[in-house]
Amino acid sequence: MRNSVRCSCLLVLFILMAFSANAQTKTKYNYLSQKRFIPAELGKVYLGMPFADFAKQIGLKECDIDNRFEWLECKEPFAKGNIESIVFKVHGLSEDEIAKMIHKVTRPGKTENGDEYEEEVQMLDAAKIPAKNNGIVYEISLRYKKGFDLKAQAMKMFGPSKDVYKPGDQFHIYDMQWTKKTEDGLTWLIRYYEGTKAIMLAGVIDKTEWDPAA
Repeated sequence: MRNSVRCSCLLVLFILMAFSANAQTKTKYNYLSQKRFIPAELGKVYLGMPFADFAKQIGLKECDIDNRFEWLECKEPFAKGNIESIVFKVHGLSEDEIAKMIHKVTRPGKTENGDEYEEEVQMLDAAKIPAKNNGIVYEISLRYKKGFDLKAQAMKMFGPSKDVYKPGDQFHIYDMQWTKKTEDGLTWLIRYYEGTKAIMLAGVIDKTEWDPAA
C-alpha cells in the first residue's frame, strides 16, 4: 500500500513538471524582455511571437508572400517613422495552412528602365490567418528611408559591433553584426546593411533556419 501511494505521488509530480515545462515553452518569448531591441514603430511585437498575434499588431494589409522554402516570407509596406517596409519570416505553418491564406493578384510593375509590365503575385489574406496555429515569427527585417542615419541608430540600439565588413572585403554579406541575448533566453543575430538601408533581427529558435541543429 505504501509503495502504491509513493508511486502515485511520483506520477503526479512528473505530470506537473511536464505541464510546467510545456507551458514555459509556449510562453517563453515575450515583448517585455525584448523591447530594447525592437524599434518603437513596430509596437509590441517580438521574436517568437505567434503569427496571428503579430499580424494583428502590425495590421497586415498588402502583404506579398514567398512560400518557396520551409518558411513563409512576407513583405508589407510599413510607412511609420523612418521605416519604409517590413519583411518577416514565419516558421511552423503547414502547407495546407499557407495555401488557405494565399490569393493571387495581377498588378502593373516597372523595370529599372521604366518599362511597364504586368506581374502575378501571391498575397496574404490576413483575414484567413487561423487564430490558432503553430506559426511563429522568428525573423524581422526593416528597410529604412534614404537619408536616415541608420548606422548611428543601430549603434545606439545595439552598441559598437566587433563584426564589421566593408565593400571589397571577403565574405562581405552585411556591414555590421551583433549577437545578443535577452532575459527570455533568446539568442539574437542582428545585421546592418548599408547598401539597402536595412536591419535584420533574427531569433535563434528551435527548428528555424537559424538553429544550428536544424
